[in-house]
Amino acid sequence: MIGVYAHHHGNGHLQRAFAVAAAMDDEVTILTSADVGEGVNPDPARIRILPLPLDHDGPGAVAGTIDHVLEPTAGGRLHWAPLGQPGLRQRTAMLTGWIDTHRPTVMWTDISVEVTLAARLTGTPVVSTVLPGRRDDAPHALAHAVCSALVAGWPRSAGAPVPAGAADPLIPVGGVSRFAGRHPVPADRGHGRPRVLHLRGSGGEGRDHRWDAVREELGEVEWVELGGPGGRWISDPWAELCRADVVISAAGQSSVADLAAADAHVVAVPEERPFAEQDDTAAKLEGLGHGAVVGRDSSVEDRISAVRRTLERSRSTPGAGSGLREAWEIDGAAERLAAVLETVSSDPKVGAR
Repeated sequence: MIGVYAHHHGNGHLQRAFAVAAAMDDEVTILTSADVGEGVNPDPARIRILPLPLDHDGPGAVAGTIDHVLEPTAGGRLHWAPLGQPGLRQRTAMLTGWIDTHRPTVMWTDISVEVTLAARLTGTPVVSTVLPGRRDDAPHALAHAVCSALVAGWPRSAGAPVPAGAADPLIPVGGVSRFAGRHPVPADRGHGRPRVLHLRGSGGEGRDHRWDAVREELGEVEWVELGGPGGRWISDPWAELCRADVVISAAGQSSVADLAAADAHVVAVPEERPFAEQDDTAAKLEGLGHGAVVGRDSSVEDRISAVRRTLERSRSTPGAGSGLREAWEIDGAAERLAAVLETVSSDPKVGAR
């Protein structure tokens, strides 16, 4: 049995968990506070879900939480462990109780410092994901130090540093995408009216009207929007990704991996996130020579210029992709991460702390 903790912010962690679980033969249990939904589990007979309560007072959290958050960081040693939070207490008890009952051979945390430490304190080997950005604070360093291995969802060419607190370099496996098993068919790229797909996302940061001005200025293109406040949502945007000459998107890890799987021409707009996560991902993307990056505070003119430059690159080779799928190492990424888990599972002393 292999255990996986999938963080509940957004849906990228859960998608990555399912993709990696599908690449393994072992029984897998995914522990998460995320809303899993119907029909997304690729193998319900082998991949099970253990729903966890939320550890905060947000929508859907357990009842009876305290009115004020007390000592959430334990004096700067943790990220989120508020005193008197019943959801936190219950989810930790469920986690350790599940470990005691099922005795997993390895626990993969994607990602939580507190879950990493709780699992390791049961004597279970832990593999953790290292997310992009600056993660040299005390809680991250402590979590890194207790893991048997550390993995990263970016390509090897983007670097394999030794994370704060760790003794060994992390293992980049490439971008894990839910679309890795599909192959892009950009038949319409370079023909007819240029098509721009704008993925507004679900970050809840409101509508950026500068993009509305860009759309109005680029009257020669077909502009398609998905997501955002009040926008149209589709559960499977694969066909739209493949049809677009250019995709405008935030720079979350799962978003970039899905764009890379579609071999899309990307204009990345990193959103503000803790530890500058999306800024770092966008910088890696740009450093590999793939995709234009525009900052959160960029002007309408700068955004228009980035879209037009990317459109020119896309349209210069009709029917061809961007090369991002190969550069971001999409193919085999889930299998490479699964292999790390299986290695630690079969020999707990590998990199053990």
